[in-house]
Amino acid sequence: MLTITASNKKVDSQQYQISLLGAVIMIVGTVVGAGIYIIIGPLAVSVGPGLMISYLIALLIAAASSFCYAQVAAIYPTTAATYRYARMFYPETIGFLMGWLRFMTSFYGLALMASGFTEYFDSPWGIDNRIIAAVILTIFYVVNAFGIKTTQLVQSVLVTIVVAGLIVFSGGGLAEINLDNLTPMTEAGMGTIFGGALTAFFAYTGMYFVAEIGDEIEESDKNIPRAIIIASIIIGLLYLSTTLVFSGALGWDTIKAAEPNLAEAAQIIFPGWTFYFIQLSGVVAVIMPINSIYAASCRLLASLSEDGYMPVILAKKNRFNVPGIALTVIYILGILIVSLDLSILYLGAISSLVTLIGMALVAGAGLKILAQEPDKLKEAPFTLSPRVMIGLGIFTIIAVICLAVFSFMEDPLILYSLFIWIGLGLIYFKIRQYYAKTKGYQNFYG
Repeated sequence: MLTITASNKKVDSQQYQISLLGAVIMIVGTVVGAGIYIIIGPLAVSVGPGLMISYLIALLIAAASSFCYAQVAAIYPTTAATYRYARMFYPETIGFLMGWLRFMTSFYGLALMASGFTEYFDSPWGIDNRIIAAVILTIFYVVNAFGIKTTQLVQSVLVTIVVAGLIVFSGGGLAEINLDNLTPMTEAGMGTIFGGALTAFFAYTGMYFVAEIGDEIEESDKNIPRAIIIASIIIGLLYLSTTLVFSGALGWDTIKAAEPNLAEAAQIIFPGWTFYFIQLSGVVAVIMPINSIYAASCRLLASLSEDGYMPVILAKKNRFNVPGIALTVIYILGILIVSLDLSILYLGAISSLVTLIGMALVAGAGLKILAQEPDKLKEAPFTLSPRVMIGLGIFTIIAVICLAVFSFMEDPLILYSLFIWIGLGLIYFKIRQYYAKTKGYQNFYG
């Protein structure tokens, strides 16, 4: 089993680290975005009254897998955690492919968030939406270049606005719910609802975000598990109450006719000032996760570089402890994907699927630790009981398989896209492996 090495050392200076509160804010800021403000409308058209069930299924899977992340991170806190754990506990090819797929979905995620912003903001000057999306990506690129502390400071302001918007929508809308709009909740069919859970799962991706920047969290072995648990509870309450109001106050017929996003739903349900506030929070929400995607993805790319899979220059850090060249590469790729103007639901589904694969691998890693290194569990500052750990791990793996199958049945394009990216990754891996061999290296690292 690979061990975490020099590339995962703690950042020496607390100047570049964030606290438990900062970690919770970063998770909420990563998760709450297009998944609830934008995707909720198209998803509700498909699943009807079963909207809350889709989000609940996705929440259960996200929470179970997040606890698995929390347990493994308590033992092995590290940067680029999903990739690192895949390399530690599985064959090298699987570890690389996990890093490769995570790298791919990073710029998909940037494109999704930036494009989602244009759903909420229509330029009064007739500027192309892709140009607006590119400007948004540029602004957050600059923010991230100044380090994790700056990223967290900006995120704190944005999170306050977004969470307030969801509280206003769900709290104010409870009185508007018509119970007839919520029955029967399985009217769209359980197959469609389970398929919708994969799309809804995108709304929860990022609940383990702090595990991806583990080196930059104060007391990471303690604060990563705490942050994941606290943020999971906050996000779950916000999302389930929001979906209940969305379906219950509007009804499926209205949803199919209007296909509203969250702000448009607020315009139907509430008086003027409420709509404008939720519109503002929606604008902020759909761009807010860009901060965290940049932060995690550039560190992932730097980790791949440190391990010899990518050019060594991508691991170089600027004066703010940020891998600046890797950040620039992610930025450019995000701009290119934005220019293709791909479907928001497609971007969300493929990103969710890769996240699910990573979660299954981490759940398996937790089971391997339980079987092979039980003493490390006893020493960890956060410890699940063996039965709970086994139950959560198995549940996560089974749920991932079920969601993936339903997803492929609903939209084979997702499967084809995944196979293409895996194929490209394997070709790159073999070429890089051949290059290392011709140089006389025993492995990728020289």
